[in-house]
Amino acid sequence: MDVLVTCPSQRDRKALAGIGGYTFHLLDAPLNPRTPSPELNILEYLAQCREYIKTHHIDAIFYSRDAADLVAAALCEEFGFRGPSIESVFLCLHKYYSRRCEPAPIRCDYIDLYDDNPPVSTYPCYLKPPWLNLGILGFKLDSPDDLRRALRVARRDYGAWSPLYYPFFRQYIDLQKYPLAVRDIMLVEEFVDGPQVTVEGWVYQKQPHLWAITDTNTYAGTRVIDNFSLPSRQPAHIRAQLAKGAFAAIDNVGLDNGFFNIEFWCHAEAVTLTEINGRAASCFYNLYRHCLGTCVYEAGLALACGRNPTLEAARTGVVGGQFNFITFGEDWAENLLNFERARAIPQLNLYVSEGDWVKQVSEFGIVLAQIDLFGQSYEEIRAEANRLRRLVLKQPESSPW
Repeated sequence: MDVLVTCPSQRDRKALAGIGGYTFHLLDAPLNPRTPSPELNILEYLAQCREYIKTHHIDAIFYSRDAADLVAAALCEEFGFRGPSIESVFLCLHKYYSRRCEPAPIRCDYIDLYDDNPPVSTYPCYLKPPWLNLGILGFKLDSPDDLRRALRVARRDYGAWSPLYYPFFRQYIDLQKYPLAVRDIMLVEEFVDGPQVTVEGWVYQKQPHLWAITDTNTYAGTRVIDNFSLPSRQPAHIRAQLAKGAFAAIDNVGLDNGFFNIEFWCHAEAVTLTEINGRAASCFYNLYRHCLGTCVYEAGLALACGRNPTLEAARTGVVGGQFNFITFGEDWAENLLNFERARAIPQLNLYVSEGDWVKQVSEFGIVLAQIDLFGQSYEEIRAEANRLRRLVLKQPESSPW
């Protein structure tokens, strides 16, 4: 099978290289999920993919991240490949409209980004852009002063991100139905707190299936993400509610023939939907391999080729975690991270380079690096993560502990 991969990441390349039975056509795009991508004109890239399909034999389209899913959906609709619709992927991406699909959503309003007197009257609340991930430009607000500070950051950086999406929305989204798609808005949501999880699954011929539930673990007393871990430590009755809630949420947006990952807050006896993403959580690829003995790429490829994935997740007895190396400092990257020591740790993924200026863009700090660790207990791998953090972070006082 010949598979076109839209906006392939380095993780995609590494994972796909180990999978046989396919010929992969990787069409590069200058897409960085953690920083704006001004070099990427999504419509020009889509046209490049379109011409490539016309001149090469392609059986299926595969994608693993935001923006790549929009391109893939457009190509699937145009050429008849198996995949989700443009509208369903848009509804997953645009968090205001995905909230509108919920039968009983938490409070979610919008404000114009440049409104001098934004109508925010209830605190605490949560401010975020409608289509960014990783918590970028997201802030918990406790007061009007917090709102003013957050809007200064959002107004500074919003215009660097929106050109990635707006041209696509103007061409492919029904703006009579979704007029806010191309307006500079920020969402103001009811503030909900509690442990978070990611529920991943897929939909095949309108039938949803569960893949995995991954815990989001924060530093004590904060909302800053320490790590993501498997297997989930949520109790069985909460895991059952998570699966039920995920299936209902993905049905509400109409996504079919695609992977999804959905974030929830967990409470003692209930769960609350955080947000929907219309793609696999490919960042958990290694966690799935070691902890569940499965490959999310193989499953995604099967789905793209019109087959219902048959891989069944089963615990291996291994505990895994994906640990963040976070700073709240603003400085040159080499003053925040010891690159010599970091590069001596082969499994450590670096997200900054020497010469990069690190600035804060959310309440969650900046992830300088990330590592996947595995062992017999959560306590064991977290202790190892903290040892490595002490080894490579140059300004530990600027990092959460």
